[in-house]
Amino acid sequence: MNINRTAITAVLLTLFLSGCASQNTATRYSACNGKTFNQLLESTNLKPLFNDIARELCTGPCIAEDGTLSKDKSGNNLGCINTANEKSPYSILVTDFVDIQSFTPASQGLLMGEFMRGSLSSVCSTKITQVEFAKFFNLNEKGLVVLSRKVSEIKKDDYDQNEAIVGTYSYLNNKIALFARKINIVTGKISRMVTREIDYNCAGGGVSYTVK
Repeated sequence: MNINRTAITAVLLTLFLSGCASQNTATRYSACNGKTFNQLLESTNLKPLFNDIARELCTGPCIAEDGTLSKDKSGNNLGCINTANEKSPYSILVTDFVDIQSFTPASQGLLMGEFMRGSLSSVCSTKITQVEFAKFFNLNEKGLVVLSRKVSEIKKDDYDQNEAIVGTYSYLNNKIALFARKINIVTGKISRMVTREIDYNCAGGGVSYTVK
């Protein structure tokens, strides 16, 4: 009889704790439901976030004086910020960020595009040419496509670079996912891709977040 009572107590305690955990999780994630996308962005320190993304996009292998790749003590290639564009007449094309659900930039994408251009300029000393996403790229359920028939337009004097930084984003519940691709606009090949996830927590009335 005592064994049965102990078993029943254990089951009830487990259910109670599970219920509390579920309630706490629901409270945490439902608290942000009253916050708009713009409000969450306003609570985010975007400048260091995009500086970090830019640093990854323009980091390349370090070249030693003898022309070989520089390596650390473990034999791994050392990464260096590529500032070659500082002395180059060429620029890199940078688009606004486009929502992967609606395929449009919206005001949030325009803001993120400005931060991306500013970070590439300050962190990487890159000359920037702003281009319209829809004019040269297509984003649909099949993915991102370079409009190769537009390459002749891109290769005008104002667009004298083969590379572009193309940004997309997704906003779902309490999370914003950012994707930045460095693309060769002639071949369509992606040479580098950087992703970031911003996970928001609105418990207690305030807004905090973590970046992964």
